Amino acid sequence: MGGDLLPTHIHDFTRRDAFFSKPVFTEYWEDILAMNLFRFCHFACVGTFLLLLINLSTIAQESRVLTLAQSIEIAKQSNLTVQTAEQNLKAAEAQVRAARAGLLPRITASGNYTYFKDIQKSVIQADGGFGFPMPGGEMGEMPPPSADNESELIELEFGAHHNVQGTVNLTQPIFAWGRYYYGYQAAKLNYQAVQRDVDAAYNQLRLDVSEAFYGALIAQEFVRVAQQSVSLVEKQLGIAEASLEAGAATDFDVLRAKVQLANAKSQLVRAENAVITTKNAYKTVLNIPLAEDISVKGTLEIPKKHEIPTLNLDTLIEQALKNRPEVHRTQLSEHAARKQIDVTKTRSRPDLGLFSNYQISQNERLTQMNRIWSVGFQINIPIFDGFATRAAVQQSESVLKQVQLGGTQVRTGVEFEVRNAYLNLLGAQTLIDVQREAVVQAQESVRIANLQFQNGIITTVALTDTQLALTQAEVNRLQAYHDYVVGLARLEKAIGQPLQ
Repeated sequence: MGGDLLPTHIHDFTRRDAFFSKPVFTEYWEDILAMNLFRFCHFACVGTFLLLLINLSTIAQESRVLTLAQSIEIAKQSNLTVQTAEQNLKAAEAQVRAARAGLLPRITASGNYTYFKDIQKSVIQADGGFGFPMPGGEMGEMPPPSADNESELIELEFGAHHNVQGTVNLTQPIFAWGRYYYGYQAAKLNYQAVQRDVDAAYNQLRLDVSEAFYGALIAQEFVRVAQQSVSLVEKQLGIAEASLEAGAATDFDVLRAKVQLANAKSQLVRAENAVITTKNAYKTVLNIPLAEDISVKGTLEIPKKHEIPTLNLDTLIEQALKNRPEVHRTQLSEHAARKQIDVTKTRSRPDLGLFSNYQISQNERLTQMNRIWSVGFQINIPIFDGFATRAAVQQSESVLKQVQLGGTQVRTGVEFEVRNAYLNLLGAQTLIDVQREAVVQAQESVRIANLQFQNGIITTVALTDTQLALTQAEVNRLQAYHDYVVGLARLEKAIGQPLQ
């Protein structure tokens, strides 16, 4: 009871002393350290996971840089036009196998099981049969059954309840005036023609990828030129503002520099938008997602001494007519059409074939399975088909004429393509040297104009003109490089082989 009468502060000191006793105090700090260690490990794991996600997203967002060779390889794997051509080739190959089947024997097998609930029955007399006359007698009707002769009648069953039968048939054309062989040859020629379509698709794909690649590349170069133009105009604006403060220029010079800077920035925005557009076209040719970030790596620069080999236009046209898969395709199609006419003509002629049959049958009444084998020849002689064969021949001849006209058109188009590509390449080569010299001269003019403007010799109008001339010269130089490399790709596609 005395303990209950102690003052309150005495109880507080007592509890505090108990808390700071060694066992209780040590256990308290161990709990705190354990809790802090758990929290630290938790936050460390969460932070590591978040950093990993950030790194993965950064890697996923990194731009993929492709060269021209890599672009062509990707397009070969994913381009839809090439995939369609390859599927057509597989279909043509299947047609060859189907046509070859007409030359081989055709074997079929069949089988059946038949159950008869009721089977046919007949009654005959023991001393005769089926109404046939007895020896020395005349044929007469069998007397109706009676009690006297009922024991002399015999009941017969014809057939069986369970019947199983199997048949194997073989047919083989022997002579059909080459109908099946001509069809097989036509299918092979068509397959070879479709192979040329695949080759033409790959050639066109290389050109399309090259044009899209260099289109994206020159768009990136135009951005660089636009950025240089903006930097140059900003420098000019700074000079104009400094001259205005020094009293050597007017507000007109500053305003004109600001207007020119705004125009240069507008050109930069257009150039950046053109990069997006050309890259989308490039990704469409490669059949990759438009949302994927892609950059192209290459150069439009051409060495000063680089010249195309001495080329003869007639030689190029001859090579094109010899190498172009489109020309080969029309030639193969013409041969296939001729074979198809031969096939159609055989429909009005007789054909001879061999057939063979092997049959087995069994039922519950047979002690041994029946086996029947037969062989023979069959001839089919067309007599009148309503002039269907004649109409089919006329149709095949019309198809042949269409193929021949198409071949002439293809050869004319190939020759025009070679001539056009050849002239464009020569023009681009001439412009390269001209524009290269023009850029050097424009750069020197801008340098001299800046010095004259700083010394107050010329106005901002003259300085602006020299800067615009430099920008235009840079653009023209890049365009000449672009036209040359694209023209080279077009000429190689036109002649069907790389230039040596």
